[in-house]
Amino acid sequence: MKQIFITISFILLLGLTSCSDYLDTVPGDKLDDNALWSNPSLVEGYVFHIYQGVPYPYQWYMSASLVDEAVPIQNDGVITKVITSTMTPDDQGAFASNWAATMENWWWKSVYSNIRSCNLFFEKIDNTEFTDESYKQQLIGEVHFLRGYFYYLLMSQYGGVPLIDKVMNVGDNYDIPRSTFEETVNFIVADLDAAVANDKLVDQADKTRATAGAVYALKSRVLLYAASELYHNTSWESGYSHPELVGYTTNNRTALYTAAKTAAAEAMKLGYELYNVNPDKAKNFQELFLQMTSSEQIFITQYDKVNTPYWATDWLAWVCGAPSYGGWGLNQVTANLADAFENSDGTTFDINAQSANPYSNRDPRLDGTILHNGSPWYYNSWGYLSPTTIDITQGPDYNNGNTTGYYIKKFISTTDQENTWYYGSRQPQPYIQIRYAEVLLNYAEACLGLGDEISARNTMNLIRERAGMPNVPDTETGTALVNRYRNERRVELAWEGHRFFDVRRWMIAPEAYTDAKGVRVVDGNYTEFDFEQRAWNNSHYFIPIPRSEMQKNSALIQNPIYQ
Repeated sequence: MKQIFITISFILLLGLTSCSDYLDTVPGDKLDDNALWSNPSLVEGYVFHIYQGVPYPYQWYMSASLVDEAVPIQNDGVITKVITSTMTPDDQGAFASNWAATMENWWWKSVYSNIRSCNLFFEKIDNTEFTDESYKQQLIGEVHFLRGYFYYLLMSQYGGVPLIDKVMNVGDNYDIPRSTFEETVNFIVADLDAAVANDKLVDQADKTRATAGAVYALKSRVLLYAASELYHNTSWESGYSHPELVGYTTNNRTALYTAAKTAAAEAMKLGYELYNVNPDKAKNFQELFLQMTSSEQIFITQYDKVNTPYWATDWLAWVCGAPSYGGWGLNQVTANLADAFENSDGTTFDINAQSANPYSNRDPRLDGTILHNGSPWYYNSWGYLSPTTIDITQGPDYNNGNTTGYYIKKFISTTDQENTWYYGSRQPQPYIQIRYAEVLLNYAEACLGLGDEISARNTMNLIRERAGMPNVPDTETGTALVNRYRNERRVELAWEGHRFFDVRRWMIAPEAYTDAKGVRVVDGNYTEFDFEQRAWNNSHYFIPIPRSEMQKNSALIQNPIYQ
């Protein structure tokens, strides 16, 4: 992405940071319209600034720690409110502004601020004359994608939300009711359709910006969510009087699955490929996330001195890396996730039966994702641990030995043999917001929803083949195949921000919010233990709308069960 933020930062600072939300909007004269909207270069910079509203994944507390993928070692109310299902409209934990910036840019107030930026663009763009009209149309398409993306963030958390497609100013009526869930999904889809309607994004090659592939991939995700069980099952709502706000009131799952499949298929036509370069399947999977560019990337985010979120934790090794190597291990992988990786023959892993050697003959993605006892890892010059393998029984530990026994390997580069990723330079690799494997999984899930098990298996097998795993047996059908798919999605997309919403939309959250487990070595055998208590309450299928927002907007209706 071009970086011209510095030259226009004084304009954007006045025009954007002051618009913290719709109820704190400052007069329009705080933004120099003549300077901005008459200059195509400044308009381009304005659009680049909107991209900074796309959520940043590497925070002090990772989203993985909000579900059964990880535990936060520095636990406090930011995380505890979520994992014990005790969020309230007065305290949303990670889903409202917090010191750790966890789920930053997902917060209600932040998202609506970014939506306002999109709406201001649509209101003003006709005033800007471009020498290249096609580029102007491309920018319009990109902002449609971004507004659809921001509303997707709201939809996945809250269900139906107020749909605001104009700039709100002081004196306007802020009592805007929530639209239905169906209307919210349709609004997002309409924005995404508008993004590719003029074909200007088809030739867009910069993956830090909206492309046709990114649009279709996001559309498949949104429609797949919409077709999921949560939005068509009212059994959990406890007599909620407004079911239309949190799901569909008509039976249209077949149409939604069909539309999700079609959107995924459109993305599959655009030449993306699974990264498959290294014959060592574990290393191949690890390398996928360390490429500056690859055919699997669809939408990525680059971080630099200009685009630097709070905490700047692109020092991922420092925040989440193994303490024996200088990391803080603040987010540690659960045994729950580690156990989800199958044996190499495709059978289910069983810690009790395999306690003597649990990491032998496993899905190669395990070693590409998780550092476990005996994992090869690089030695650093500070000499914390002489062996070049992880040993969970020794080495200094930030949390005095309180460890799950697993650390994250995915995303962390090993190219710097002096380990400066821990304390020195930031990793240069971009974060993959959307990749081709997700599109294939979306397609497979839509096929399952439509009863096309053959296509679902064939598509899953593309991913399993890349991973070095055997095909799903042709004899596996029905519930067993659905469960196999869900596990495949779990291990393939681990720690990539999907699991939190997957367990909700599939309505398997009660299973996911059982106690988080760790592993220890006792007399040469590995045993698992309860590391952290967790609990589930059905209210937490959705995030509570902040009470402060409901006080500002009297037309809002709270989500089910919350008081």
